[in-house]
Amino acid sequence: IGVKGGLVGAFNDGHSALGGGFSPFYERNLIHGWLELETAIVVAFTDRERVVGFDVFLKKPFHANEKVNPYVGIGPNVSILIGPEEGEDPGAGEVREVRTRAGLLLTAGSYFWFGEGRWGLDTELVYLLLFNDGLTHELAVEVGPSFRF
Repeated sequence: IGVKGGLVGAFNDGHSALGGGFSPFYERNLIHGWLELETAIVVAFTDRERVVGFDVFLKKPFHANEKVNPYVGIGPNVSILIGPEEGEDPGAGEVREVRTRAGLLLTAGSYFWFGEGRWGLDTELVYLLLFNDGLTHELAVEVGPSFRF
């Protein structure tokens, strides 16, 4: 289990937005040493939108040694976007539009375990492709503490 904080950039139709957020997560071994399942809730903020995302993805770990465990992963995402109505100025008022988008998540990262190996640091690069009227590309860099038992 753990929580990561990070920076995120979103790009679509010539528009871009930068922001940050956090993501608590839970991971479980499906096939010991070979396949893991991670679920996460992502809360992110940009100047225009607030995003709550739900990720469930499979991870392939590569146990380089007991202290360093790189991985790659893939899975679905559902994101709830809360922002100004289409064409509205984000600072003009309280009118908010809520949209739901589905997407595909790709990730690569590594765990770095300290001391006896119960506490560590999870570093991750995440690419998210959201399907909406067009396509939205999100790229995030996340880092945070993790605990294994």
